[in-house]
Amino acid sequence: MDGGPKSIANCRGASVIGSLIQLTPQTQRRIAFGLQVILGGIFVYAGISKLLDPLRFSASILGYQLIPVGLVRPIVYGMPWIEIGLGSLFFVGKYPRFSAGGIAILLAIFTLMLAYALSQGWIIDCGCFGKPRPVDGSKIVENLIMVLIALRFYLNPALMVPMPEWRSLVEGKA
Repeated sequence: MDGGPKSIANCRGASVIGSLIQLTPQTQRRIAFGLQVILGGIFVYAGISKLLDPLRFSASILGYQLIPVGLVRPIVYGMPWIEIGLGSLFFVGKYPRFSAGGIAILLAIFTLMLAYALSQGWIIDCGCFGKPRPVDGSKIVENLIMVLIALRFYLNPALMVPMPEWRSLVEGKA
């Protein structure tokens, strides 16, 4: 590794984590790449699933009892595209601060809505992936983990692996 600005070893905190669990900079970069692909893919998949079943998504939104009825339609038809856009940018490593920040903000909003609904004792459908899925506290934990991952990329954009560098990373040349 050349130690340039794209090196994960130069990211704040990366050397501390690496020294605690003894990961090479290349391994750390591969882990970051895996998280980038997974989190970006989750957002793309979530957006597509909502586009494919807008009625179910609108029922999920209404179940939270937090969104005025007049805003449900714009959310149903706008949110999937926002998720697909942010997820795609994150996935391919473009505009890392924008995509990671947007994902973190959306996840934080979703998590606050979930926490509020659960605190009221409501049994609600997540609305995450188009299939009915009642939520519990584990969904909040899952979302918070994803928020932390997105924030890590936001705070350290050098963690993001741009698409042109994927091949060399996978082949062990990066």
